[in-house]
Amino acid sequence: MADTSLDRPAEGIAANATIPDDIADDIARFSQDGFLGPIRLYDEAEAAEMIREIRIRNQDMSKSLYGNNVNYDRHFDIPQMARHVTHPTIIKYLTAILGPDVLLWRSEWFSKFPGTKGTEWHQVRDYSYASGKPQLLPTESEWNAFIDITVWTTFTPATKETGCMRFVRGSQRHEIFDEHKAINTGREEGYNVAYAKTGFFGYNFSDFVIDPNWEPAPEDVVELEMTPGEAVIFTASCVHGSLPNITQRETRMALSGRYVPTHVRLYPDQETYIAHGATFDLANYGGVLVAGENRYTHNRMRDTDNHGNKFIQD
Repeated sequence: MADTSLDRPAEGIAANATIPDDIADDIARFSQDGFLGPIRLYDEAEAAEMIREIRIRNQDMSKSLYGNNVNYDRHFDIPQMARHVTHPTIIKYLTAILGPDVLLWRSEWFSKFPGTKGTEWHQVRDYSYASGKPQLLPTESEWNAFIDITVWTTFTPATKETGCMRFVRGSQRHEIFDEHKAINTGREEGYNVAYAKTGFFGYNFSDFVIDPNWEPAPEDVVELEMTPGEAVIFTASCVHGSLPNITQRETRMALSGRYVPTHVRLYPDQETYIAHGATFDLANYGGVLVAGENRYTHNRMRDTDNHGNKFIQD
């Protein structure tokens, strides 16, 4: 591996984080590896019922936040997703990493259908790969590996055959991809992702690699098989991807929530943005406070979904 070590500290757990004794080993491993899991959130029967309801509600876009087919932020219109992104176990881990004050800034819905190619290796920090503009900007700290945390939960078997996630252990300590590079592929409005010759949703993430000869050390690659109802928590700065779905009948279905400390600015100085060939109008968007308090005024905020229901019940 080329010497691309970051000047930022490798251990980026927030100084004001409270780490319960029962997950202290998990957090220590996360700080070292950049990911941890699987963590059980639901039993398999409950996971099956949840995904059934979500799939039904997913067909109704009448109250979705954006007028496009990219499944971002469906926690605003699908109640099961709204409950999931505030799951108590998720919040317990997040506050042990990010500190007491935490925002949900995005949710996503992933379906990997039979025959779908794998998602190529990628590493993300401020999400400027999408349009050339950062979507996250910290205001009270320098960038570190643990500003943005993803909780990825599978609701169907995530196996090597259906396309489980994979990680490069410890890669969050190295700058392997530079998402600020000037590229064209994927950043055009109306770009047809369906015809893209890439495993990263219309982007060629290999365009962002710093060393074109980079390959992960085999001993650092972890292919993480998971059962329905389990989650993996990771920093997007940890290089990650997924295997292809080589089955003929099994679809891998998963949800992710993305979380940041409240001091991070969301979509700074942007009213709209383009990603994955679609336009997102932020007029009705807002971050959701899932833990602690928000002492800042720099973000749009929402405390209710598009049905008028509170995300956090009093």
